[in-house]
Amino acid sequence: MKRLKYILFLFLIPTFYNVFAQDDFETKLVTQFHKITSEEMMTWMEKLCSPEFNGRLTGTPEFIAAAEWVASKLKEWEIQPAGDNGSYYQWFDQPYTLINEIGSLSLNINQPNGAAIIKKYNYPDDFYPGMNSGSGKVTADVVFVGYGITAPELNYDDYQGINVKGKIVLVNRDVPHTNPRDPEYKKWVKYCYHQYKLENAVKHGAAGFLYVDGIGANPNISYDASIIVCGIGPEPLADIFAGLKTSNKELTDSIMKSFKTASFNTGKIMTISANTTRHPEGKGCNVIGMIEGKDPVLKNEVIIIGGHLDAVGKAGKAVNGALDNASGVIDIMGAAEAIAGSGIQLKRSVLFLFFGGEENGLVGSKIFVQKPVFPKEKTIVFINLDMVGNGTGLSVNGLSPYKNLLSFFEEANSKYIHRPFQDSAPEPAGFYGRPRSDSYNFSSTGYRTMSIGTTGGYKKVYYHLPGDDPDAVTIDIMEDVAKMIYVSLINMANDSSLIF
Repeated sequence: MKRLKYILFLFLIPTFYNVFAQDDFETKLVTQFHKITSEEMMTWMEKLCSPEFNGRLTGTPEFIAAAEWVASKLKEWEIQPAGDNGSYYQWFDQPYTLINEIGSLSLNINQPNGAAIIKKYNYPDDFYPGMNSGSGKVTADVVFVGYGITAPELNYDDYQGINVKGKIVLVNRDVPHTNPRDPEYKKWVKYCYHQYKLENAVKHGAAGFLYVDGIGANPNISYDASIIVCGIGPEPLADIFAGLKTSNKELTDSIMKSFKTASFNTGKIMTISANTTRHPEGKGCNVIGMIEGKDPVLKNEVIIIGGHLDAVGKAGKAVNGALDNASGVIDIMGAAEAIAGSGIQLKRSVLFLFFGGEENGLVGSKIFVQKPVFPKEKTIVFINLDMVGNGTGLSVNGLSPYKNLLSFFEEANSKYIHRPFQDSAPEPAGFYGRPRSDSYNFSSTGYRTMSIGTTGGYKKVYYHLPGDDPDAVTIDIMEDVAKMIYVSLINMANDSSLIF
């Protein structure tokens, strides 16, 4: 009988151990879960949106100061540096332009007697100074050039048969092909970029560039000292088309349907002025921290979670970038601090990645995929957060080949958070979307890519505008995003069964 009891005891030891281990894991998980607080996260938000960082434009000393602050928090939490030469930083060159004055936009209305009435427009409702504009003043005819594209291989040229030398071109964003899911769209992607549109205008001799890009700061345009740049709002756009029996929308709709250009001289004369200073010496960086896995094999695999640290700087007033994208940065920081302090050992490694240069054209993420810290084939997934801080619900989006990864987030929400939850209808493999966020550089180069968002937004969004301040975010949804990330990353990192 004693021998039987001894054998039974030995048999039950693993069961007891697993139960106790699971209880210990759950205790650690939940204890740290409740240490993620909106109060602490709001102090970080106020820091990133403070005058000290002046809008966090990549290349500026203020952006570097913001990057150093984020790195100091990673160091405080004992998250290892994973950047260049044992540091937290991955450096790159990033020239930038400072807006010294707001500048101006006006319409010159010629009268029958030869006199002219000058209609001046207001900042920021009617116009926004070009963040990479040359410095000076131009008065010239406004020429509508559709999407500003010259694509001979697509039999499309907005500049064909129209003379824009010395004139101001009126250019729309995007391309006439409207469906990124259509394989044909990939032929148009390179013409989406703001940089391309500006460079093409310069190539054709334009002296001014009016961009129908919504009103807001946009450093994602190439710099050329020879051209004056301005973002244009609804009122001046309507004034340009007044009396012409058509509108910008009617023309762009026609171009989308027919793929036939509709460029013409509007006969309107406008004046754009800008006062800028170019800084070619600018430097930018990504901030990278890592919690290394403890499994001797699985530690060589990595989960990357990232968001862009930069905002768009200052033009007249600082655009502090609370929603875009201090929200994503702080969500990741909240999860990073919790994982680091949980006492839970991870099997896989987790990389926390804060990009510079997103607003300058996805620069930091492009640098990272060219010089990755881990091999691409060892990367389980890249998860992107951009403008994740306004709403009442949670969303997670991913591509169809790895829909199983969505379940980690859904389970975290249903077990611990209980927010309305939405996952995307999985996109087909090879779908890259539009080049508007850092996720594009990962998905288009073959990384498994997901994104986290929020739903049910109810606060006004000040996209690239003054007003994107701490009170423009919903801090309680940010707390829950951080908690969802915290739980999901721990479970994903410790799931030995993940196979792709």
